[in-house]
Amino acid sequence: MSERAWERDVYDAIADPSRRKILRLLADSPELPLHVLTGQFPMGRTAVSKHLAILKEAGLVIDRKVGRETRYRLNAAPLREVQDWVSYYRQFWSEKMMLLHQLLQEDPDLNTPAKLNVELDFRFDSPVDNVWKALTDPEWLAKWIMDNDFRPIVGYRFQFRGEPTPWWNGVVDCRVLEVELSAKLSYTWASAGENTTVTWTLQSDDGGTVLHLQQIGFKGEAEANGAAAGWRKMADRLAEQLRHMQR
Repeated sequence: MSERAWERDVYDAIADPSRRKILRLLADSPELPLHVLTGQFPMGRTAVSKHLAILKEAGLVIDRKVGRETRYRLNAAPLREVQDWVSYYRQFWSEKMMLLHQLLQEDPDLNTPAKLNVELDFRFDSPVDNVWKALTDPEWLAKWIMDNDFRPIVGYRFQFRGEPTPWWNGVVDCRVLEVELSAKLSYTWASAGENTTVTWTLQSDDGGTVLHLQQIGFKGEAEANGAAAGWRKMADRLAEQLRHMQR
């Protein structure tokens, strides 16, 4: 198979949401048998087997026989091609944003009214990979932020859904802007008339993790202060969940 065909197969393989879910399940376990994988989907063994065959052809899944059972494990190496492709366009947009910033600095008339930002740092006695999982796994996100249908895919639109109140409908509309595995995650956050951007940055710190939160674009001081207080409460819940994860 040529290098070009190989790349095309990898992109085709990860284009389907069911196959992406299989990869995520395998990433969380050393290996899984077919019947366990099938139990995670509203489809039969035959359909799951077809998805696994496509992933195997793309080099993303390796299988082995254990008695009469076939077990599957992830081979993430081919995803390097996708990461390199995304990195190229990340650099492209970074350069464009630098040019825009320079233009705004040179021409003050182009600047919009200043908006307020929230900057918070949290430290957890958990490794970076665990904190990353808490930031990107929908089930873990629900335990410390809100119910959600999040996926760590650039461009993906999702919602956080909380309990409605007389002044809030309980919905936060979001879109993923940036995903850098175990290092950085950014998404829009539109709710209650505010349109902001949330960015999480992770750094390893002596076996633990320093998690930096930046939320930019608040219209007023009260809104920014309210968001900061809310994130501090959620960070306390996150710390508790991370302690459970390590048990």
